[in-house]
Amino acid sequence: MSCDICKKPFNIIWRRDTKCKRCNRIICTDCSKLQQVRDIFRNICKVCMQDCETIRKIISESLLAWNHNSQIAKKYWVKDVEIIKSVYKLNKEIKYTKIARDVKTVLQTPMNYSIQEFLNLLIFSNKDIETTITNVIDTYVTRNPQVGYNQNLIKLTIFLLCFCKDYVCLKILEDIYNKIPKQYYPEYQTTQEFIKDHDYMQHDAIQDVKFRFKLEQDQIIAAKQFIESAMMNYKNQFFLNLTFSCAFYIIDKLIQSTDSTDIDKFFSVIIQINIHQLQTKNSELVIARTTTVEGIKQYQNQMAKKRSSLYLSVDKCTQDSRNQSQLSCRTLQRKMDVNEFEADENENLSHQSPTLLQSQKQEITKLTQELLSLEQQINQLKIENQQLEEATVQNTAILFHNYENAISDLIDQTEILLKQSIK
Repeated sequence: MSCDICKKPFNIIWRRDTKCKRCNRIICTDCSKLQQVRDIFRNICKVCMQDCETIRKIISESLLAWNHNSQIAKKYWVKDVEIIKSVYKLNKEIKYTKIARDVKTVLQTPMNYSIQEFLNLLIFSNKDIETTITNVIDTYVTRNPQVGYNQNLIKLTIFLLCFCKDYVCLKILEDIYNKIPKQYYPEYQTTQEFIKDHDYMQHDAIQDVKFRFKLEQDQIIAAKQFIESAMMNYKNQFFLNLTFSCAFYIIDKLIQSTDSTDIDKFFSVIIQINIHQLQTKNSELVIARTTTVEGIKQYQNQMAKKRSSLYLSVDKCTQDSRNQSQLSCRTLQRKMDVNEFEADENENLSHQSPTLLQSQKQEITKLTQELLSLEQQINQLKIENQQLEEATVQNTAILFHNYENAISDLIDQTEILLKQSIK
């Protein structure tokens, strides 16, 4: 048996191990930290300590309070709070009575250890919690009946209300669901059409993971099984089944992003980070423990590097712009690279749903256009370089001619002076 964090094995005779009082990891003394909660001290792991510090830092620095516009909401999530307040009016009377019962059920059901700790710090003693949440959901469903609601949307609303006022929360909810495909709408997920789309979405997710990361065959099988069993659970909750640090990072990116496929990209990253934990018992808890913001950023950079690899052939073109034949060869090689990438994409995108297929084809088209634009810039730079060389040659010729004239004049004057001196 070993520590769940540093993997250091325990001594059989004297097992210096303990259990984290927050996430229940088995940890060694080196990975254990002592935390004070009110008047009680508890042992938690260093990963949980970092998550707790993130929670308290965001609460204190951004001035978080329940149903209050924080610095994060005003600075990053929305532009003009006063305009939003005048446009997004909440219902004065509840139109859907079932919402109040569902809100109460969600509040009585604890979320994971990290998210629940964050919520307890902000809504511990607020008496108007249920009314506020119900009012926001009721207004949202009235304005967006095609989206509908479920318990996952209620959880997202509770999380957002920790950062902003109810009318700003309503605006952010509409923005988020306007970005993502209708397959994530709670109302659409109750239809027969969603059953067909769900199969397409699973296939798309599997192909996306295979395309973005290098996986062994057994890892692909594990990823496929995990996608089939847990994909919608993570995406519908907007990753609120992760720790607060990770959930906040992802939701913050989704709010500020305009890319409708970001939610799929984040899910692919979660799979890659936890590729060895997908088939473990209590996998959701294990994934929440092992997924960190640093890990998400690392694999995002890896995905970005793969995307930027398409520009390598263009960079080669800039190394020798004087040689037209070599430039043509490199341009041809670049086009072959793009064609090879498109062929690989077409193979991966076969039998995919129309929504993701169109989105990825648009990304390929965009990349191709950027490559062609770079080629034009290189050609323009080549022309400018040639013009500079011609100008340099002309200037050199003029200077040399002036130099010859000056030497000739100097020789003439010298001969005159010599003749005068002889006389």
